[in-house]
Amino acid sequence: MRTLLAFALTLLLLAGCGGGNHDQTRRDVGWPSWGNVPENTHFAALEQVDRGNVSKLRVAWTRPGGRGQNAWETFPIVVGRTMYYDTGLGQVFAVDAATGKVRWSYAPPVDFLAGPQLELSEPVSRGVTYGAGRIYLTTADDRLIALDARTGKVRWKTRVVDPEAGNTLNSPGTFWDGEILVGGPAGDAGLRGFVAAYDAATGKQRWRTFMVPPPGRGWNRARGTHGGGDVWMPPTVDPRSGTAYVATGNPTPGFTNTARGGCNPLADAIVALDARTGRIEWSRTLFCHDSWDYDTVQAPMVLDAPAGGGSVRAVGTGSKAGFYAVFGARAGAPISRSPFITRFSRPHLRPTRAGVVVCPGIFGGIEYGPAALSADGESIFIAGNQMCQRYKLASRAELETRAPGENDLGGTVEQVGPATGVLAALDPATGKVRWRVKLPRPSNGGALATAGGLVLVGDDDGYLRAFDERDGKVLWRHDLHRRVGSAPIAYEIGGVEYIAIAAGGSLVEARGTVPDAPARLFVFRLGG
Repeated sequence: MRTLLAFALTLLLLAGCGGGNHDQTRRDVGWPSWGNVPENTHFAALEQVDRGNVSKLRVAWTRPGGRGQNAWETFPIVVGRTMYYDTGLGQVFAVDAATGKVRWSYAPPVDFLAGPQLELSEPVSRGVTYGAGRIYLTTADDRLIALDARTGKVRWKTRVVDPEAGNTLNSPGTFWDGEILVGGPAGDAGLRGFVAAYDAATGKQRWRTFMVPPPGRGWNRARGTHGGGDVWMPPTVDPRSGTAYVATGNPTPGFTNTARGGCNPLADAIVALDARTGRIEWSRTLFCHDSWDYDTVQAPMVLDAPAGGGSVRAVGTGSKAGFYAVFGARAGAPISRSPFITRFSRPHLRPTRAGVVVCPGIFGGIEYGPAALSADGESIFIAGNQMCQRYKLASRAELETRAPGENDLGGTVEQVGPATGVLAALDPATGKVRWRVKLPRPSNGGALATAGGLVLVGDDDGYLRAFDERDGKVLWRHDLHRRVGSAPIAYEIGGVEYIAIAAGGSLVEARGTVPDAPARLFVFRLGG
């Protein structure tokens, strides 16, 4: 009797695990952080969907992305059986990851007129953070809020920075060892980029480190230089060392470096900090003498790069100039740099009052979307944009009458010619391009790699595509009818693998792409 009862209980437990193929282990595998794992590899160790059956992917469920979302760049996360995502208006949704049924939602009051940066552009938010039973979100008016992950109840709120000065936050923080690391500001407002750490349980600030010198010091000494080094994307913390890596934006004004000599350290750079104290350990500037807004904007990836028959701990990131670079994680020693994967003008003309055409323009090159690492660690998959723009430098009078907190690019840009995209596989040890394929339109949101041998990428012609990781061959595509501003994710619920992506445009917009449509979250599984 006892054996029969145990058998019956086992059947009931299996029945409660959800759908899926009966020959699969009934398990849940989430996507608990922005890049899935702390190293931000954007790789899923799932192989139910593979090269042989990806053509059978069908829509499992969808959800609207919220009202007024024409630039939806959220990156969902999945913890247990719950998916969490946000909207540009600051709303947070917790939904059943297998069905899309809403479990709770939260809509904070956000002052969208709090500062000049918010008045100039559509608000964007790129996801939320999970840690220690809480969901953490940043808001456009510069608050950090902690919610109970189970109920959505507010646990605490804190002000990160003053939006009236021109600051705004548009990316999630990073949870590590009881603290939340937040980067900012985001907006090319001529302020000083920073990383700040907060106690995850109380919201109390632990430390703050600025990325560029204060006015009057270093390369920021000259009249007409203002700041820069914005930290647009989430920090990446190496769990082995406790080192935080951040990517920083251009110095400002963005279109002229006549008053800034040298390489402007900590701007256009990858910067390593002690995550416990904020002390800067090293930095490497990827693009010197920048007059084209060539941010190092992509969140860094930590990896074990092949080296001499073994491996070395490394960190890599992309430049909006159009190349990817890998450095030693401990001291920043250069390991590899790829060729330009997108067109790079030669000679590379500096902006003038009359205007010059330069490739790439301010939209990359390689934009904010994350790279993805292959299962064997021997390929990095990176998407980019082929877009040229005409730069026109502002007059001296215009530069001097700029109000604090307003746009500090120092000129204007306009697209010249068509805009397309590219997907490339790179060798992290050498920088060599293993393969490269053209995409119909720019690709800003980033890539996903899976153990099924797939690389998945969306672009601005409105399609989500699956490529063979070996050669870049297209194996499947689905028309989302919307531009794509974020990367796909993969997770498993009850032994069933799902692939999800948020679609509905991005702030990086080119002529000739599909018209904007209301934002929508799409989730796929085999057979639909």
